[in-house]
Amino acid sequence: MRWCLVMKNIIYDKAKWHYEASGFPSGLPLENGATHIAFFLHWCIEMGFYSKQMVGDFSEEIMFVKNGQLDSRDLFIKMDGVLCSDDLNTKGNAFATAYYSSGRSKFAKEVGYYPADVDNFAKENLHGEEYFFMENSDENYCKMKSIIDSRYSDFLKMSQRSK
Repeated sequence: MRWCLVMKNIIYDKAKWHYEASGFPSGLPLENGATHIAFFLHWCIEMGFYSKQMVGDFSEEIMFVKNGQLDSRDLFIKMDGVLCSDDLNTKGNAFATAYYSSGRSKFAKEVGYYPADVDNFAKENLHGEEYFFMENSDENYCKMKSIIDSRYSDFLKMSQRSK
């Protein structure tokens, strides 16, 4: 079992929170509770937002995700289905804290919040189905990547205004 070691560790999301939720449809694979989290992890890997600790634990897997040889959901499952602040570097944590971890952040209130974006994606692309039904595909990742890219651009603009 992998532990998030920092004292002030932030757990952004756990697959378990989704597949053990009362609304998780019976008959779906448990991995479906991890897809949206793995998409965010994939984006962080592409951006180079992973921590030194993560490189120490998963250097080969990170390289394989970057090269398209490993599905990010497979890596996320190897990470015990938990995405936490220990997994990301300073830039990654700054963005994840604003966009992913709390709908109460200034950024989330003014611009967007990852869980809400995932829900909206599901409504628009899955004919009203919940995000649990989001297929773990390159096509869906590319659509979510576009949303995250846009939010990150907004995050950078907001950060510049704050200085």
